[in-house]
Amino acid sequence: MAVLSRYLTPERVVFLRSRSREGAMRELVDRLVRTTPGLERDAVLEAVRERERMISSWIAPGIAIPHARVSGPEGASVVVGRSRQGIAWDSGDGDPVHLIILIASDDRDPDGHIQLLAEIAKTLRDLALKQLVLTARSATEVHRLLITHGILDAEVRPRAPGRMRLSRLLFAHALSVAEEVKARAVVLHGDAVGSLRFIEDIPAQTPVVLATADRARWREIPKAVAEVLQVPFPTLSRLAQVELVLLFGLSRGLFGRGDTVVSLSGAPASGFLDTLLVLDVGREFPAIFDARAAPTVLGDVEPPVLEKVLQLALDLAREGREGRPVGTIFVVGDHEKVAAASRQMVINPFRGYLDEEKNVLDPSLGETLKEFSNIDGAFVIRGDGVILSAGTFLKPERVTGGLPSGLGARHAAAAAITAGSAALAVVVSQSTGTVSLFKSGALVLALEKPGPVADAPGRPKGCA
Repeated sequence: MAVLSRYLTPERVVFLRSRSREGAMRELVDRLVRTTPGLERDAVLEAVRERERMISSWIAPGIAIPHARVSGPEGASVVVGRSRQGIAWDSGDGDPVHLIILIASDDRDPDGHIQLLAEIAKTLRDLALKQLVLTARSATEVHRLLITHGILDAEVRPRAPGRMRLSRLLFAHALSVAEEVKARAVVLHGDAVGSLRFIEDIPAQTPVVLATADRARWREIPKAVAEVLQVPFPTLSRLAQVELVLLFGLSRGLFGRGDTVVSLSGAPASGFLDTLLVLDVGREFPAIFDARAAPTVLGDVEPPVLEKVLQLALDLAREGREGRPVGTIFVVGDHEKVAAASRQMVINPFRGYLDEEKNVLDPSLGETLKEFSNIDGAFVIRGDGVILSAGTFLKPERVTGGLPSGLGARHAAAAAITAGSAALAVVVSQSTGTVSLFKSGALVLALEKPGPVADAPGRPKGCA
């Protein structure tokens, strides 16, 4: 854990107004006393002054650490002051000081006082850190920068310390960005990293959502994580993963129209995060927000049902049947309107079975559905997952236009059936293997054909 994280809180970060050393020390002591019961203001201020008279607390360009040992509560108390304009100080280079760390330590523990000074001085000599602190917009951001800087997972340190440090700093920056734009959540794509220990002691005011292909690989979920979204498609591209996480978060009510989400991702199994995106949910999925879908964005479609249908579609796109590519349509939800705009092309293979025997969520039906995908026509699935029919011909009255070029009859039929109902339609392209999701007559997202399972990234080294 960072040494400062044991003593520092956002309330102990002060954006200084004074331009003099005496004024700055007064501001810092006032804040320290207000946030530390048991400290006596005049005694602390006089002790710091006396120490300053003996020798300047300037330690490096732009940095000073005024300190004193006082009687009071056990341990040490720390407060940080930041001054963009600079404060005149008895400095070795004659330049003003911009970052001041004031320490009041228990006079019964001189060794602890010296150790704390040494560790803080070592941390603050980084010029890049000083520049980040000077440009930070809030006390919370300053606090987060100081407690996260230079802290590495001890298990990762021998292998790739730069990678863990990058992930940690990027995560801290993402939290600051999220606070600045008032984001609904920070989404952390965990499959890029081997461990989540780097986020454990970083305070987060914005909820953190962990996205992963396999929840079981995480033995312990840090307290900072508010929700876990499982997106079981490890062979999809990084951008596709980001889109699916947004969609699944929407379906589960984690995000909504008008929300902003900050996304952090990296190449699967790379061991570090390297990409930060700020996403406007409404702009990413304009077609998903349709009045006919009330009270939820998916209408009567239950989130696990949509997720399962997408998984089946991606499996078909990747595997085909008997070595040949296949194309099909899954129409999910608003089944009464869909039935009114469709007819059977062949005998319905699901007719006559009990609802509990033909639910798409039943793992044992996966191969059956894939086999029936060879039949021309669409699958019609109720919002709760019950499979009503296969080999169904869609004949919607409403025809839509404006589809992207290259999309054929299946996509036109899927767009049309969703334009006249609150249903969702998932299309597997026989020619390209692309999986497309339609709603309200529009293309919501298109997922390129996933790679073979054998080519999927392996489990990252060092994962918990």
